[in-house]
Formats: sequence, C-alpha cells, structure tokens
Amino acid sequence: MRKILFASIMAVFFLSGCISLFSPWNWTVKVRGSFQFSSPVAGQNGKIYAATSEDLYAFTGTGTASVVYSIGAGEWFSCDPSIDENGDIYIGTTGGRLLKISPTGNLIWSFPDQQRQDDWTVRGDPSFDNAGNVYYGDANGTLYCLTPDGTELWSFDTGKEIWSKPAIDNDGTAYFGTLVTGSNEKHRLYAVKDGLSVWSVETLGSSAGFYSSPALGDGGNIYAASHDGYLYSIDSEDGSINWSLQVAPAFTGGDSGIASSPVVASDGTIYLCTNEGNLYSVSPGGEILWSRALKTTIFSTPVISSEGLIYLVDWHEARLFVLSTAGDISKKPGGGSNSGGSPLMTADGTLYFLSTLNDIGTWSQLVSFKTNGEPSGEWPMFGFDQRRSGYSK
Repeated sequence: MRKILFASIMAVFFLSGCISLFSPWNWTVKVRGSFQFSSPVAGQNGKIYAATSEDLYAFTGTGTASVVYSIGAGEWFSCDPSIDENGDIYIGTTGGRLLKISPTGNLIWSFPDQQRQDDWTVRGDPSFDNAGNVYYGDANGTLYCLTPDGTELWSFDTGKEIWSKPAIDNDGTAYFGTLVTGSNEKHRLYAVKDGLSVWSVETLGSSAGFYSSPALGDGGNIYAASHDGYLYSIDSEDGSINWSLQVAPAFTGGDSGIASSPVVASDGTIYLCTNEGNLYSVSPGGEILWSRALKTTIFSTPVISSEGLIYLVDWHEARLFVLSTAGDISKKPGGGSNSGGSPLMTADGTLYFLSTLNDIGTWSQLVSFKTNGEPSGEWPMFGFDQRRSGYSK
C-alpha cells in the first residue's frame, strides 16, 4: 500500500510540472525559428530580446515569449539586436537597413528608407557612443555613424566586409576589424573617429579576417582576436602592437581560427576561446596564465561573473561550461542542439543563452539560469554590458 501511495504521489508531482525543480535551468521557453548564431540582449522592465531571421521576440522574466516585430518578405534580420539607454532596439537586415524599433514593436525609423539592391547586408551588431549615436558596419565595407533620430553623421569605407561589432571609446572612436568570407589574406583593425581613420594595423597572419569584436581595457589597450589565430594587444593612441599571441591555427574552415571575442576581468586578465574549444587566460602583459581544452567547438564569447567564475556555451550541444578564474571546469547538461551566440548576464545575475532544438533550426529556445553573481570586469561580456552597447564609459 505504501509503495502504491508513494508511486501515486510521485506521478502527481511529475505530471504537475514540478519536475522543473530537477532542471539546472530556471526556465526555458521554446519558439519557432532559428537562434543558431543569435545572442540575447536585455532591455527595460526585465525583458530579454532575441531575433530569428524573421521575428524579433521579447521574453518576460517568467519565461513567456511574444513576437514584437516581424520583417517583411524578401528581407531578413542579419545581426543581433542592441538596445539604447531609452530601451529602443536597433537591428540590421539583409536589405542593408538598420531598423530602430520601440520596445512595444513600433518601427521608429529605417536607415535607409528602402532596401538596397546589392549586398549591403548589415553583419556587425550596432553599438553606441555616450551621445546615443549608433555605429554599425555592412557587407559592403562601410562603417556608419547615425544620430538617434536616424540621420547619417558620417560613413567610412574600408573596401572589405565588416562583421565585427564596433567597440566605442569615451571620445567616440570606433574600433573594428574587416573580413572577407572565403579569403586568405591580411586584414586590418581600424580606429575611426568623425569619419576619419585615426590609425589602422595589419594582422600578422593571413585569414578570413575579424569575425571577433574588440574589447577595451582600462589601461587604454584594445584586445582583438582574428581568424589568423592571434590575440592582439594594441595601443589605442597610435595603433602600435603591444604584444601578439598565437593561440590557434588560422581559420581554414571547420574548427580553426577564433570567432569568440575577448573579455577582460577587473584585474586586467583577458579570457578568450578558440574555435577548437580551448579557453585561454592571458595576463595584461601577454603571458598565458593557463589554458583549458574543453574538447568541443566554441564560437561564443564568455561572461565574467563577480563570483570569480567564467560562463560560456559550446556549439554542438549548447552546454553551459562554468570555470573558475583558476581554470577549474564544471558543466551543465546541454541546452539544445547547437549554439553559436554569446550568453548574456543581467545585473541581477541571471544568465541567458539561446540554442536551436534541432539541426534544421525550426524550433529554438531561450534558457535562463540564476547565478549568485553579477557581470564583473573591464569588459565582462560580448558588447560590454547587458544592452550590448559596445560602449565602455
């Protein structure tokens, strides 16, 4: 009788939905579309935003999802959203447009007004400066700077594709790299201010270029990783290379190269993942402090927490890896089929990441995981902060 009673209680317990208590995640929410290479961003009122190729989703803190904006036929979202200080959302399209969308889903403006006919796809996620101006690059090789009302302040042509999210210094200087898909040549990291080149520096090795985005350190150093396999420390004043460190073979397809972006801890330590699945801890002077082989493919950028922990997600199973700053490794079960985007940590210490649920990407999910810390560091995650502003004050 006791066995029957116990079995009945357990059946009710599981069927009631309480099984979620045994999950390592706070909650997950499933939506239609592919989040394969998508990164979430935090807006106002605790909402999280993420885009598939067709729909911009908003998620509440309790895990409900709604479509706030859908793009028209013949055009797709082509980068991740970023959010300004007022909560408005900026996102690029395959039609070469940058859209500004209100948190409730109203299109505020489009730059330009109509789709472009050639390949002007917006690949680099937008960033902001301290005046609210927005910076972004496109596949035609042009970096744009627009005012908050969508007026073009200036543009700068590199002649090569821009997939790198700009990092914006407090004086309005934008740092970004170039890329040419399928190429094997040397590329440049640029510093551009008011539409003029301050300096540019050429990579040491040949590769497809910069898919990774730079991070800014408090000491005036810029840290950038290229598909040539090098991590660079560059002086922001004159573009001289302080040091370079080859941590991966140059990208030739597959798991070579570096797609992940560097992050910088409060003590100046740089953390960087390679496509091969190696996580490096590097001193501000360019010395490898330790490295860990995670035996999986990593495209995403880590998050540094005030707990003294590093969080990152792998490609193949969307597993959450948790490492101490000494390199000790633990990991959570997979959160889906694959994940190429970067995790987000909000100010309350909640970690979010996106993944697909099958290989063809018809269903995806947002995963929420509560931590005991908060984002911490000189540049603690992709895009610097929870709005992915790309601006270090």
